[in-house]
Amino acid sequence: MRQNINMMDCRGYVIASTDQSRIGSLHEGAKQVIERHLPELCVTEDTATDTSRPGVNLPVVLDGRIIGVIGITGLYKEVEAFGQVVKKMVEILVRENMEQDEQRLRNRVLSRFLEDWIMGDGLLQPRLLSERGFRLGIDIALPRRVMVAGAREMQSYGATPSGQKMLEGAEAETARLAGPQSLVLRSAGRQIILVRKCSDRQMEQLAGRIRTAVLKRFGIRMLIGIDGGAGDIHLAYSQANKAWRSAGMASRDILSYDRVTLELFTEDLSDSVKAEYIRKVFKKCSYEELCRWMGLLEAYFEAEGSLQEAAENLHIHKNTLTYKLKRLEEETGYDVRLMSQTAVFYMAMLFFRDVKEKLEGR
Repeated sequence: MRQNINMMDCRGYVIASTDQSRIGSLHEGAKQVIERHLPELCVTEDTATDTSRPGVNLPVVLDGRIIGVIGITGLYKEVEAFGQVVKKMVEILVRENMEQDEQRLRNRVLSRFLEDWIMGDGLLQPRLLSERGFRLGIDIALPRRVMVAGAREMQSYGATPSGQKMLEGAEAETARLAGPQSLVLRSAGRQIILVRKCSDRQMEQLAGRIRTAVLKRFGIRMLIGIDGGAGDIHLAYSQANKAWRSAGMASRDILSYDRVTLELFTEDLSDSVKAEYIRKVFKKCSYEELCRWMGLLEAYFEAEGSLQEAAENLHIHKNTLTYKLKRLEEETGYDVRLMSQTAVFYMAMLFFRDVKEKLEGR
């Protein structure tokens, strides 16, 4: 006899079967198992009906409740042992799925709490926020510091399934290194990490460990911003987020708020103002030329003005770089090598990263 496997719900209706014609029908054997709380029900050829064929029916039990029934057609001696295995596997899978659902729910509740606390208006109702935190095992009165972390090339990684998987791995590694006492909120492609109050040096050391570990395991360069030590969690987050954004603009992987300088006010300028600034400085350049100049400037500033180091990073001779910088002066009227004119190009480089797409179609 060909063996079929049926899965019935808590009412006895077939919800899955190797015999598609039975899906949706009432299984009389399963109904009896549920109503009479039977440990098993063997159906023989003599007791078989149109809705209950020869075989064995076993309850799927979770926390003492029958949540479904597994039915396998065939001779009892042939299918009973197999049925017990299938029953146990289904119970394990159901339990794991429920635990995963519960964990996802806990994560959503925690994320909502952290959003209200860090970025929302939760602090306007401190008593209510404190009670919510207590239920989650979080004491909001403990002094904490804030770190913001995210991949440097977030968009390129997120564009493919393999890249997305690497990002998830990098985020898991970041949360692990932050430690069990830290709180981590994922928001808009970043991780906002709350750690127990510690010194600036300890924050920088933690950021360094995260950067090194993620780069080694996943090949992903992380940008990490560190707060300025503000006691207020809102202000600390704002500082860390500005430092994180500035780290990307300043070609640094790790940046504390106390070291943020010119990058601070770029957030207050509109994209149209930034684009107009670039057009004024590079008024004779096409978009392709502008991209080349920006690549050169990034290498120059990353090398802190060292012509030799910048030339090595660009894989060109030092004399070639000197020639290019002279050409840049002729094109713009400014010399990046002069202290009084360096800021002109540094600001242009910062602005370009924000308005690159707008300038492409100018």
